[in-house]
Amino acid sequence: MRASTLVVATTVFCAAPLWVSGAVAKPLRCPKQAVLVPAGPAPIGTRPDLDFDPDERSTRTFTLGAYCIDRTEVTVSQYGACVAAGACDERLPAFLGAELPMTEVDWEDARKACKFRGGRLPTEVEWEHAARGNDDRLYPWGSFFPDCPYADFWGDLWGSCNGYGPSPVGAATKGASPFGALDMAGNVLEWVEDDYDPLAWSKLPDHDPVRRDPLSPRKVVRGGSWDYDAVHSLRVSNRNAYPSVVRDSRVGFRCAYAPLPSP
Repeated sequence: MRASTLVVATTVFCAAPLWVSGAVAKPLRCPKQAVLVPAGPAPIGTRPDLDFDPDERSTRTFTLGAYCIDRTEVTVSQYGACVAAGACDERLPAFLGAELPMTEVDWEDARKACKFRGGRLPTEVEWEHAARGNDDRLYPWGSFFPDCPYADFWGDLWGSCNGYGPSPVGAATKGASPFGALDMAGNVLEWVEDDYDPLAWSKLPDHDPVRRDPLSPRKVVRGGSWDYDAVHSLRVSNRNAYPSVVRDSRVGFRCAYAPLPSP
């Protein structure tokens, strides 16, 4: 196994235009490692006639402001930079390798690391919108069944795509979402900000929603993992939840950021 190396985090920004009501507003910029999701409608959930989990129903369209989201999951190396700076607690990832996704972190660990990186955990609606775009596709790349170039997941013919454990982040290059985010299906599950509620889609406000409930025992995780099957668990609408203190070999995270106007 490769030993992890520590890389000091630097923030570099890239610009992208924001389209508003048919006109080009002042371009927004994101950190170099992130992609821009423009403001606008965000269709979420699945139709009642589809044989998916009840907590995914029904479809609803929210309205989100523009935001940036990491192109890939946060790596072992990037988390190590947070530890070295004294901003994160040291955790031993389940799989060592600088470019592998950081695992064995709980929800609070992920939040601390995102704060160190200048961001936050994405909300559940932000996460799903970044994965699916503006249509009703089943997976980030479309609605067709994938193989390993699209995602690291479990298949009956090959087991896990990269053997036991996740792949280096961004390796499944064909699996990009409409906004350019990678690994949003498979590789590792990802913590998001929200407390879990099976009826969340009917309860959340219309604009920039996030569910916070101090009595909820579980936080939402999204995206499937290297030992999940594609038929069910890699779909963009599939929802999972773990207690916030859980650290697991299948769970990592990525961060979201507020975009800034270009100079």
